[in-house]
Amino acid sequence: MKHFKLAGVAVAAVLATAGAQAAPTLLVDRGLPTINLNNVAGADRSNVSWTEPTGSNGEHWVDGDSFTNTSAQTWRLSTIRVWAVEPNIATASLWGGVAGSTVSLLPGAGSISNTSYVGGLDYQGYSGNTYKIQQIDFAVDITLAAGETFQFFLDGTGGDYPSPFSHASNAALSGSPQDGADGKLLWGTINGGSFAVGGEWSSLGNGWDKVSDINVQAFGNAVPEPASFALTGVALLALGLVRRRRGA
Repeated sequence: MKHFKLAGVAVAAVLATAGAQAAPTLLVDRGLPTINLNNVAGADRSNVSWTEPTGSNGEHWVDGDSFTNTSAQTWRLSTIRVWAVEPNIATASLWGGVAGSTVSLLPGAGSISNTSYVGGLDYQGYSGNTYKIQQIDFAVDITLAAGETFQFFLDGTGGDYPSPFSHASNAALSGSPQDGADGKLLWGTINGGSFAVGGEWSSLGNGWDKVSDINVQAFGNAVPEPASFALTGVALLALGLVRRRRGA
């Protein structure tokens, strides 16, 4: 009888582990900076924001960035979180796609909420004016294989420019995890509902004295390997056998 109880505990442990994996986890952490904030930081200022004007031919320009699945497992993303320095933003949308493939408008609008830096600070522009920070969460269902890179571009309405000011920071001065920061930004154009990736650019010498990356967090789960599914199957079978023996 003790043997059966131990088997039941082992099976329960396996099932509990499998259940725990279902809860979304933070897979990419390139969140807001926590130190060297605003003008008081002087030359060490870490926070910045970027937007684009309307193109010369009437096309809509947007800034973006990317993150890479650096694990050995496939990721299934459920939420992508970005931030905007845009107090009047009314709606937010996200364009995205795996690098090398088509970038398209992701379904669903972003969920917008007010936030601030650690300590309750707002974003300060170089003129000294302060602006509210908007946290924007996009519910997604994206599969990203090991080694694949996902490109994303924030768009929206209601701001002072055609696209929102995307929050970015210098990784070395941010004081927070900056997964995948490489000092390279992306830009793209929207014309008639179609998207074209324009290429990479650096903020160093192009509006700022440092490189920067758009802040982003991605939540989801690593897809279990086939061996994990097999282990769970064996556990379920063992549980069934234990139950039958107990009922006999």
